[in-house]
Amino acid sequence: MKNILQPSVQILPGSALFFFFLAIFLLTSPNALAHKVNLFCWYEGTELHGEGYFSGGNPAQNSSIRVYDLENGNLLASGITSRKGTFTVSLEKNVPIKVVLDAGQGHRASWTMNENNEQTTSMEKLQTPGVLNKTMTMAAGLVAIVAFFSFLYLWKQQHAD
Repeated sequence: MKNILQPSVQILPGSALFFFFLAIFLLTSPNALAHKVNLFCWYEGTELHGEGYFSGGNPAQNSSIRVYDLENGNLLASGITSRKGTFTVSLEKNVPIKVVLDAGQGHRASWTMNENNEQTTSMEKLQTPGVLNKTMTMAAGLVAIVAFFSFLYLWKQQHAD
C-alpha cells in the first residue's frame, strides 16, 4: 500500500533540475549579449590613432588592426592594439581608408574615412553572421534534451508501479 502523505513522483529529478537551471542561466546571462566591440579613430598629422573597446568599457587588448586603402583594397598597415586597446599607425598618403579591428571569436568593428577626411562609419559592429543564433540554438537544444529526458523519467516512474 502506498503512503499517501509522500508523493511517489518528483517534479524533476535532481540532475535534470540542475541542467534546467544551468540552461536558464546561460540563456539569461547578461554577458552573453555584451560582447559588442567598438572602434574609434582619429588623425593627428600623418598618424592615425585609434581605440577599441567592448560595450562594457573594457579595452580590446592585443586585437588585430588592419588598415585598407578603399580605392584598391590594398593593405596599408597592420598591427596589434595595446593593453589599453589603443593603436597608432603612420600613413604616408591621404587616401580613403577602412580600419578593421578583429577582437577574436567573431567580434569585429570597422571605421571608414573618405577622401575628404570625413568619417563615414563610426563604431560599426560587424559580427560573424549567426554566432548569436548558433549559441541560442545550442542552448535551446540542450533545454529540449533535458526536458525530453525529464518527462521520460517521470513517465517511467509513473508506469513502473
